[in-house]
Amino acid sequence: MRKHMVWTAAALAAAVLLATGCSQNGKAADEAKTDSREESGETTIFVDDIGREIQLELPVTRACVANRYNNELIRAVGAGDCVVGVDLYTSQDEVYWPQFGEDETFGKDEYDYEKIIELDPQVLVVPKNGVVEESIEKLEPFGIQVVVITGWDNSDVPRQIRLCGQLFGKEEEAEELVQFYQEPVDYINRQLEQVEERKTVYWEYGGDYTTCIPGTSNDGWHNMILMAGGENIFGDASLAGKDIDPEYILESDPDLIVKIYAGEVVGNSGVFTAPPQEEFAEKAQAMLERPGWKDLTAVKEGNFYLNTAFMSGGLGKMVGAAYMAKWLYPDLMTDLDPDEIFERWMEYQGFEPNAPHVYHVPAQN
Repeated sequence: MRKHMVWTAAALAAAVLLATGCSQNGKAADEAKTDSREESGETTIFVDDIGREIQLELPVTRACVANRYNNELIRAVGAGDCVVGVDLYTSQDEVYWPQFGEDETFGKDEYDYEKIIELDPQVLVVPKNGVVEESIEKLEPFGIQVVVITGWDNSDVPRQIRLCGQLFGKEEEAEELVQFYQEPVDYINRQLEQVEERKTVYWEYGGDYTTCIPGTSNDGWHNMILMAGGENIFGDASLAGKDIDPEYILESDPDLIVKIYAGEVVGNSGVFTAPPQEEFAEKAQAMLERPGWKDLTAVKEGNFYLNTAFMSGGLGKMVGAAYMAKWLYPDLMTDLDPDEIFERWMEYQGFEPNAPHVYHVPAQN
């Protein structure tokens, strides 16, 4: 097993793709939008993430895209220049998405369909939990097809990557990205075969005592815990829709505590620039003042971390799973380097991390 689990050749390929992308197609589309639709490719049947069969001319050269996870996957396969409009969850991060401002933003949870039509895309890409049916009704009369791709869904990340590759004519690049994703996942799975009793995890989202429960909107974070080899102390699907009992955290005394913290951003989705370490520390201190928390084993032994949704949600939450697996089973995950995986993921996006996205809370002895 190689010490470093990233693929240098693929990184160079990603850099080239980011430099080229759909720039030529995009420029042609700006000069003659109607002609670009007629010349974009052969008509074929595209089967999206929820099994809808859509007749499209592929590759697509102009797309509006909702959900930052979708936009990351599209940029990672080298098709970022094909995106002409995004949602607010994406454009709010002006550093990470400098090409998208108010004029290219079509809404947050509700979409501005007039803006989308004005941007003149061939498709609107939305996740399966997005505004699908309404978008179909509003946009198809204008010749804009709605395509469902769910970049945040970690139940089958390779499928989402390949859908992006097929949609934008980047199949080879998509396979390289699948390989990058799959290598650490396979390694973690092999190492976890040695675990007889999985360690327990309390994972908290942005709001106090907001956690992940199977079958809810935070289901992907629950799956991340499982991918890392952890057992979610709130992994009972019958808890959906209910407030969790803070006392149960004390009773469960989890082996690991992980808090998502992003500062003040829309939807706590996280942005490229992480909060400063001092701000992480202040948030951690507030949590330590909760009744009984300083007596928790994870707190006393230094198994308490804060990190951002931006980092841990990367590439279908594989990045977060890598960090968590390392925290849970450091003796088993010796060849796993989460920092390097995150840096490599940022290379696919054309960036280098500009601040730590993780804060380790010191052991409270």
